[in-house]
Amino acid sequence: MFKRILQLLYPEVCFACSKTLLESEDLLCTRCRLELPRPGLFLPKPNWLSLKFDGWMEYQDAHCFFLFSEGGRVQHLMHQIKYKGAQDLGRFLGIWCGAELNKYNWPQPYELILPIPMHQQRTLERGYNQAHCIAEGISLSTHIPILMGGVERIKNSQTLIHQNRQERFHVLEDVFQVADPSIIQGKHVLIVDDTLTTGATMLALGQKIKTAGARQVSFLALAALQ
Repeated sequence: MFKRILQLLYPEVCFACSKTLLESEDLLCTRCRLELPRPGLFLPKPNWLSLKFDGWMEYQDAHCFFLFSEGGRVQHLMHQIKYKGAQDLGRFLGIWCGAELNKYNWPQPYELILPIPMHQQRTLERGYNQAHCIAEGISLSTHIPILMGGVERIKNSQTLIHQNRQERFHVLEDVFQVADPSIIQGKHVLIVDDTLTTGATMLALGQKIKTAGARQVSFLALAALQ
């Protein structure tokens, strides 16, 4: 009864479309859950996503769970996770993504999940790392452990808006550091981020951990720009 009264006074809305949720719905309305654009995981290569990484480094897989478009519902979701403190939403979408991963027979099993590290100053300002929230959800579904520590972002890079992939990669190539290579040596590491546009951030981190001894690297973005 009390929950119903609260729902009348402060109705919960869908994070994607802002419409009032039914009592049986949580975080996302049923329509958005069905209609959010999802390209599917483990797409045959080459594809539009793999072309963002091909020729830059050796890697195993590249995935995205949602397709991102300017002004769309997925962009709204990413904004809520990244800037509005919606950590529970990040974990929920990570759980959903991880459940989809479980439906496939992975060619080479992932052994560690590595969320893109944030610089310490940025983490203090925001209070959390959105990539880590997503990684937590994926880990809950897949039971793949999250890499805690040992890899860090040592430079708080400038804004990358309006820069192409090559320019972004030049800025990012020295921002990550593998402080403890022993934790990734011989492992297949799945790098996770919230949004992928050019792929430069993932490439910069992927090259660092591959150089430090990772056996294989794969990439997964919750949303990607096609």
